[in-house]
Amino acid sequence: MRSLEVPPIALDRVWPLVAPWIARALEKGCSEHSLAFVRWHLWHNDMRLFLAWDDKAKKALGCYILEFAEGERGKCCHIFLASGVNFKTWRHLIEDIKTYARAQGCARLEAGGRFGWERLLARDGWTKLKVILEMRLDDA
Repeated sequence: MRSLEVPPIALDRVWPLVAPWIARALEKGCSEHSLAFVRWHLWHNDMRLFLAWDDKAKKALGCYILEFAEGERGKCCHIFLASGVNFKTWRHLIEDIKTYARAQGCARLEAGGRFGWERLLARDGWTKLKVILEMRLDDA
């Protein structure tokens, strides 16, 4: 199992595979972003798409998207989303993400998402830094 970066030029080829995973992650994570937003930013290289590639099965089991930001505490690699099947078989790819982030000059790695991720990633050294709360003011 390895991480396989998808350059923007290859996005159209892999989009039918990853779009359902990305859409599911956006929906489950109550994201404000649309699938079209993500695709646009991947195409313009503002975000980077990686496949969790299983060499034995010759197929992707999931994907993750990274984005980068400069800040007072150093450059940050933000894991925008991760989605797919059998995450437990590719969770070790965090090491690939750390290596990639360091190569991009990042001092920090961040991730956010639904509550289940906190439990799932705690054993890998992730700690809760902050919480985002929301109050709806409409009838939705």
